[in-house]
Amino acid sequence: MKTGLFLMSLILITAIACNKDKFETKPQLKFKSKNTDLVQVNGDLRINIEYTDKEGDVSDSLIVVRQRLNRRGPIILLSPYVIPGFPLTTKGEFEVTFAYQRDLIFNIPALTIPGSNPVQRETDTLVLKFVARDKAGNKSDTLTVSNIYVKR
Repeated sequence: MKTGLFLMSLILITAIACNKDKFETKPQLKFKSKNTDLVQVNGDLRINIEYTDKEGDVSDSLIVVRQRLNRRGPIILLSPYVIPGFPLTTKGEFEVTFAYQRDLIFNIPALTIPGSNPVQRETDTLVLKFVARDKAGNKSDTLTVSNIYVKR
């Protein structure tokens, strides 16, 4: 009886340990790195994201939500990006480059610092949220990258 219970426990632990590294049908995103926390005027922001997907078909689209957190209320903007086609692979990495004018400050009005003379602009505080969609329409969980500051 004790041997049977021990054997069943061992099989259960082995099954759980073997399943932990399996990829899911739904894409998974993991933050790897960013080139800077403070983006200077006309600078670029590069973010590296690792993905895993059981079918390896994460080549449909990447949805990015820019959310400004400055004290006068958040502004939220949605930007879909097409992921270039690539061979099927269950694990890989994206490098997403955000150009200053087109991707970071576009449609977000600058805030002036009250009482500044000459007029000075407030640095934007952004949170970027990423969702990847694969060819089958499966969407990943949301990956959030915080503490991005953009000089104005």
